[in-house]
Amino acid sequence: MTSDRDPTDRWVDGRVVLLGDAAHPMLQYFAQGACMALEDAIWLAEELDERKGDIAHALDRYRNARLLRTARVQLQARELGTHVYHPAGVHALLRNQLIRETSLERFCENLAWLYQDPFPERPSNTREEDRAILSRDDL
Repeated sequence: MTSDRDPTDRWVDGRVVLLGDAAHPMLQYFAQGACMALEDAIWLAEELDERKGDIAHALDRYRNARLLRTARVQLQARELGTHVYHPAGVHALLRNQLIRETSLERFCENLAWLYQDPFPERPSNTREEDRAILSRDDL
């Protein structure tokens, strides 16, 4: 079953927070639902770790940090379904022409925002224990 709704900013209610499809259900056309949930989990964990004890602030920062990216994926997945997967008639002919005229480089440029680092402003740049693990010679 698929679920689609407009993005909402109501992810937090007191000490209760939504993530993944509960916060931002999206259609399958970008295949990003699980990815967005994993990104949410990472961001939420780091915010909670950074704000030790200030849960309300951590939850608000998590929502604020994730809201626009997930909304963009939600809305563009919807458009992808409408204009790429399910057009008919002249709409389909236009889609075909646009795809034929798009170079591989341009296609990749158009999707770069989706596949680049989703954490450019992450709450903590790699923590000390993570750096120690990443620098081990035996890896």
